[in-house]
Amino acid sequence: MKITLFLFPCLFCCSFVNAQEVPDHAFHIRRLGHNHRAHLTFEPLVTWTYQHATKVLDGMPHTRAVGYYDVAGALTLWNTDDGLGQVAYQMQGNVAGGTSSTPPMAGSVGNPMAMNNILTSESFSLSDVYWQQSFGNHGARLRVGKLHVATYFDTNQIAHDPVSGFMAGNFNQSITNPMPGHGFGANLEFDVSEGALLRFGTANAEPGNVNSSGFEGLSLEHLYTSAELVLSRTPVVGGEEREGHYRFLVWNNGKSNPAGSGNIAGWGGVLNLDQEISDNVTIFGRLGWGESNVTVSDFGYSFGLQINEPFGFKNSSTGLAYQYADLSTGGIQKVGEWFYRTKWQEDSSLYIGPVIQYYEDDSLSGSVIFGFRTSYSF
Repeated sequence: MKITLFLFPCLFCCSFVNAQEVPDHAFHIRRLGHNHRAHLTFEPLVTWTYQHATKVLDGMPHTRAVGYYDVAGALTLWNTDDGLGQVAYQMQGNVAGGTSSTPPMAGSVGNPMAMNNILTSESFSLSDVYWQQSFGNHGARLRVGKLHVATYFDTNQIAHDPVSGFMAGNFNQSITNPMPGHGFGANLEFDVSEGALLRFGTANAEPGNVNSSGFEGLSLEHLYTSAELVLSRTPVVGGEEREGHYRFLVWNNGKSNPAGSGNIAGWGGVLNLDQEISDNVTIFGRLGWGESNVTVSDFGYSFGLQINEPFGFKNSSTGLAYQYADLSTGGIQKVGEWFYRTKWQEDSSLYIGPVIQYYEDDSLSGSVIFGFRTSYSF
């Protein structure tokens, strides 16, 4: 209880510390820049989120206030002009920040995805630990170990990170893409040419939370396998060249049959893009499909935009997004989100801002979820 009462005030007190610039912490571990010396990086992150839903399923709570904390980084053993070798890791956990963290808001409204995709397990755990190596002048990258598939597949420049962008999981990946949790796997990516990248991966398809070893249920019949082509282009928009990324993903998911004995498998795919259209506006879109026996949605699309420094406000951003999906169990789902995020003060690493979401399916006529998000990294 003392930790709970201490967490939220700390987020605001820390803003008055002469903190360093916010590290490029996109919730998941990213490849580090070149540094020829062996070294260990350590990037802590703390968040606090509040959500209140106007409508929930019968008997479910309306409000959630939860803290989240994690540490991510890598032990780099070598880093030369040809390649690097490092052990990447991430540890994370939740703490009650005014209410219990369970059941999550997604359970209150019936969303098979997360309404707050920041949150994880209540116990502090080693969620990711894997070997990462690049070679061929860093043109190819191999990763093997306990990892999160969503760290590298179906990503997006503005619709991927729930700490700094859209908080609902519906906008961090396609709802049709049944990427597993934290499990044992491997992926290989390499630069085909300038502006073109190919990525292949396979991982344990059985549900894996941050507390798992990553090997539970692993077999040849229980694998999520995917291939993705990423094209980076700079089309001319409004007389200026603007950066854009276009992703084409194909996946196969094999797992235990939840309706009986044996195993099941199925295919799917996702088209995923983000494109700058002005100096401070970027749009995104996803279109996905999948075989209904192995994913929660057999068809869905999402789109939206993010504006950096809206109305000239520095160190701030705002975004608006919408998702429609046909659920594999029958019925439809509609999700919307608006957020605003800004620095507490110029020399602070504390970001705050409101998050308002909308959720609707055949079991819930429509719920507005009023929220507030804070994050502090150091």
